[in-house]
Amino acid sequence: MTESHTPTPAISDQPSRPTPGHIFHRMSLPVLLFCSVLATTLGVSRIAILPALTSVEVGGIVRDAASLQKHADKLEAKLAVLEEDREAEILPMDGKEYRALVDAKMESLSTAELVDSFRTIARNIVPQTPNAIVITAVRQEISTQSLKLTGDVRGVGPGSMTVLAAFTEVLRDDPRVASLVAPSFARLEDPKIGVHSPFTITLTLR
Repeated sequence: MTESHTPTPAISDQPSRPTPGHIFHRMSLPVLLFCSVLATTLGVSRIAILPALTSVEVGGIVRDAASLQKHADKLEAKLAVLEEDREAEILPMDGKEYRALVDAKMESLSTAELVDSFRTIARNIVPQTPNAIVITAVRQEISTQSLKLTGDVRGVGPGSMTVLAAFTEVLRDDPRVASLVAPSFARLEDPKIGVHSPFTITLTLR
């Protein structure tokens, strides 16, 4: 009787190839430890380190990044309000208020020129004594378009009232003068300046 022999399979000396499940199982613990350490480090840095590094003292108050942003937003809001107030105070060039200021400025300049002209007239009344008529004050009434001249006539002796009368008539005939209120003519004596005639002349301008 013949015996049959089943061949025994050969056993390989090479290790078996690891499966994905085996790889994942072996790497899961190191990965978990790494993630835990990383999360702990980030948490500690966010709570303890980053605030210390990113905090800034502004106006005597230490502020972090979030507080700085809120503070910046408040400052921008205040700046916007201030800019609006500034814009409201600046008169537009085509506005009535601006034109009124310009007109008032021009009137002021023309009034100064007019007063200088009247002073020149006063100096020419008595050529040999150019300081005989002194205009000491000028008052302008814009509402009535009037100009009040206050001054004194001196240094011409008893003829002070005559000089004042001549000055009054020249002003009355000036084309820029619509009407005139003549002064009260008086001749006074003063121990320092001698005979003189104070005056106040009111001119209504054209």
